[in-house]
Amino acid sequence: MLFVDDKNNIFLLKPTYKDYWDIPGGVTSENESPRETATRELKKELGLEVKKLKLLCIDYVSAFGPKDESLQFIFFGGKLNEETLSKIKLSEEHSEYKFVSIKEAKILTSNQKIRNFLPRRLEQSLRISKITATIYLENSETVD
Repeated sequence: MLFVDDKNNIFLLKPTYKDYWDIPGGVTSENESPRETATRELKKELGLEVKKLKLLCIDYVSAFGPKDESLQFIFFGGKLNEETLSKIKLSEEHSEYKFVSIKEAKILTSNQKIRNFLPRRLEQSLRISKITATIYLENSETVD
């Protein structure tokens, strides 16, 4: 889930179980749609209920090492204002949150130990959030 502030900075979470920052979200459960997953994870991770979600990005990620191929979905939850931020209740999975520029987000979400496309996916998603469109990516790269 991509959230921004009024300066278009990206909302990031610091997981307690990873050594890099992430955006809200998670893995789908059986018979759960990507949208239902986003809604469930927001409630679990932040204590927030967001009704209006816009699909920004579908990223096909090819198999690599022990990981199977996957589809990654990024939804746009909009701008978070002070009132909404005051309602955030972080789960035990996260220690803090902050808004950062896309440049800083790409650094904070990078992980040299694994193949991680999130930094590029965030950049593409932030770009597309400014228009009424959805983007399809393969390994976080645009496809002609």
